[in-house]
Amino acid sequence: MTRSAQDPWQDGTPPHLPAKVGTLPPVCLLPGDPARVDLASEVLGDFEIVGQNREFRIGVGRANGVPVAVCSTGIGGPSTEIAVVELARLGVTTVLRTGGMGALSERIAPGSVCAVTRAVPGSGAAAHYAAPTGGREADGTVLAGLREGAAALGIELTEITVATTDSYYLGQGRPLPGHEGRAAARMAELRQLGVDGVEMETETVLAVAGAMGIRAGAVLVAHANRATDDWLEDYRPAQLAMLRLAAHSAAALSASPGSDATRGPGRGGL
Repeated sequence: MTRSAQDPWQDGTPPHLPAKVGTLPPVCLLPGDPARVDLASEVLGDFEIVGQNREFRIGVGRANGVPVAVCSTGIGGPSTEIAVVELARLGVTTVLRTGGMGALSERIAPGSVCAVTRAVPGSGAAAHYAAPTGGREADGTVLAGLREGAAALGIELTEITVATTDSYYLGQGRPLPGHEGRAAARMAELRQLGVDGVEMETETVLAVAGAMGIRAGAVLVAHANRATDDWLEDYRPAQLAMLRLAAHSAAALSASPGSDATRGPGRGGL
């Protein structure tokens, strides 16, 4: 059967993610790094890798006996858009970004586990999806699940807002040789936004999920603080705490109703 260039799904399989329609559980965690899919095996039971294609690695395990998927998105908006669109069409109803960010506020120490309430627009990929002027809001049910999970596990959870950018260097105000002035101006812009941190995928996750009619949220670890210039060298303990929270919340969200929003056109891609 010849694929359509316009919508290149074939026999229930998308062109990028290594999965078929109906084979994934309803909630999926979204780390950026494919290696962190394997790290999820330390917080999920019966964990198995489903497959990998390019930056997209998928595994499935169990949290509190409930199946939970994990799919890496790669870095930045373009690959994240692909992951969220294809997961929604594969049947996933809730996505939860699990990643890192650079704190801009001194109150957020490196290693802090943070739940995003809002992402300020800044991603090129997300710009193709309709959004309110003030930013992209995390789903209230997902946020509530993270709060309840943090309380149950004894994990301190800081609620934050973030700015999302597809650029790691100048877009996040990192000085490059010959571009120090542009970097300083960009850092001043980020501070004027009044956000707590800067990262590369959350806005895209929230925007695309909203357009596809599924729930979305983000739980992040601060791996650095730009205000104090501190960097977290041993990232593993904080990542595992964040993943334990995400897995616990995902299990609870699997039992709760999905988004009432209408799914985007062509769900299932068949």
